[in-house]
Amino acid sequence: MPGDDDLEPVLRDLVFGRLGQTRAKVANSPETRAFLEIGLDLLRDDLVQHTGPDFETGLRSKLFESISRERILQRAAAADEGRRDKRLLTVNMFRYRWERKDRYTEDLISYMFRLTPQRSHLDDMHAASDRLIREVSYAELVRTVADAEVRAVLADPLVVVQTIVQNAMPNHPRVREFCRVHLDHVLPRWAQLYEKVTAAYGFRLRPAYTWLDIAVMFNAVTEGELVWARTTGRPELSTGDHVLAGVVLALTPALFENVPADLETCYAVAK
Repeated sequence: MPGDDDLEPVLRDLVFGRLGQTRAKVANSPETRAFLEIGLDLLRDDLVQHTGPDFETGLRSKLFESISRERILQRAAAADEGRRDKRLLTVNMFRYRWERKDRYTEDLISYMFRLTPQRSHLDDMHAASDRLIREVSYAELVRTVADAEVRAVLADPLVVVQTIVQNAMPNHPRVREFCRVHLDHVLPRWAQLYEKVTAAYGFRLRPAYTWLDIAVMFNAVTEGELVWARTTGRPELSTGDHVLAGVVLALTPALFENVPADLETCYAVAK
């Protein structure tokens, strides 16, 4: 499916050595995507649900060892039982795409860290904010968007697997590249969202800061709440707010000018 989720530039070890036209066609075939999605499913089972093999030597050294071609084909066959539109994934299809296990593993990591899901999520957050700006106070918008962001990330099993792989393999080239792209492309989109929202309520960014500063700070708070939420549940501040919303509301007067004393009754300048 070329376009927004074009896998040709993502999968660098697929049909290794073939011409670009062949690589593009194979990369965006349903079979390739199915092989990779099954690999992610197995990783979720093994690393998150703990239903896969246990490794005596630890997670770091054995992270992808359980993801074998045989298990992938077994999972594909089990998923096809009772389906009319059977995918019929075969061992020859797999070998044509990845003649070695390590090449599949590298492409699985690349697929796991592709930016398309995050871009889609950001599109949803921008659309939700556009709607809320016309309807609610600044404080209510912050609480609603912050809660939606944390809930969405906690409910996304892909993010959990990404976090495990990032922590286990921080120096892997694909992981490092993802972190760089996140800084260069994802955080600026969050910065655009913060700029749009605060401008709608009549706030001005203080000269000491940039919009990327705002995105980096709020992202760090988000990551901190997520770590806490995954282990002990989402904590609440004495104000009754969850951490991300509480921090954003508390920092708003320090980061922006023209902020009224009561954010609960602060509505958009032009509805």
